[in-house]
Amino acid sequence: MKKDFTISKLIFLCFIIFFIINTGFTVKAQSWQTVFFDNFNRADSLLGTNYNTYASGSITQSGIYNNEVKVASGTSSPSYWIVNYMNDINYDTIRVSCKFRSSNANFSFSLSARDNGLTSYRGGLIAMTDTIGIYLSDNIGTLTKLAGTKANFSSSKTYFIQLTLKHSNLSYRFVEVGQTDTIFLYATNDSLHGKKVSLSGYYYGPNTTNYFDDFRIEAYAKSLGIKDITSNEFKVYPNPATDYIIMNIKDLNTTSVNLNIYNMMGKLLSSKFIKTDQQQIDVSDLSNGIYIIEIKSKNGYAKQKLIIQR
Repeated sequence: MKKDFTISKLIFLCFIIFFIINTGFTVKAQSWQTVFFDNFNRADSLLGTNYNTYASGSITQSGIYNNEVKVASGTSSPSYWIVNYMNDINYDTIRVSCKFRSSNANFSFSLSARDNGLTSYRGGLIAMTDTIGIYLSDNIGTLTKLAGTKANFSSSKTYFIQLTLKHSNLSYRFVEVGQTDTIFLYATNDSLHGKKVSLSGYYYGPNTTNYFDDFRIEAYAKSLGIKDITSNEFKVYPNPATDYIIMNIKDLNTTSVNLNIYNMMGKLLSSKFIKTDQQQIDVSDLSNGIYIIEIKSKNGYAKQKLIIQR
């Protein structure tokens, strides 16, 4: 009886393997997927078309400077600024993060998500009172604190901050870069369902500068099978390329697609959304070598090698 049971299990296992191989079935486990990433490693300039920036008149500088974003104020105060990410984030579970530092403690700095145009969730630091918190914030700056604690902020250090939203569960992470003494905050609220993400700062005193870098948006979503988008639907040319490539994705007008470029070590170098079925992409900042182009959408996923040769 025991032998017959073992044979039955083996037959069933063989059937499952046959089914997976012949139907192309893929187990789609959920994991954190990068939706957008920007390390600002490009020439000093404005932020570019992925962003929309608003600032009060006392902000004297706002843009990329020495491969990070610098926002500086002059001799008048108070002053404020906000950098909006232009594309909607259509996921229920997301996390938004960046690195930041500042010249002094006369400021507040925050990440915002689920912005509906009137109100957003905000995770940030009020350096003037040395506190971090999770807030409900309206578009005129009124804050309702959901959680908070002491930050132990120092203007001589660089910090990593991360705001995570999972259904009604909110969390905020605050840690000095390179250290492990992380502060976590947790709150529960389910009143907002907007799709916008932003970074912002408020300067209480004059001559204040914030710097931020490595801005990342992630979604907790299913990993899609590499065969979901075929080679006939996804083309990159010229390849080898020099300063630009043309992306051609069949029937792209039915969905939005996220484009990521990695080096051969797996490091994410750039990330952007594609809104047309044929788009020219600037790759002039890439050195000679081999890279991986990855496209992701809710309908599929694919990778292709790209050679830069000048």
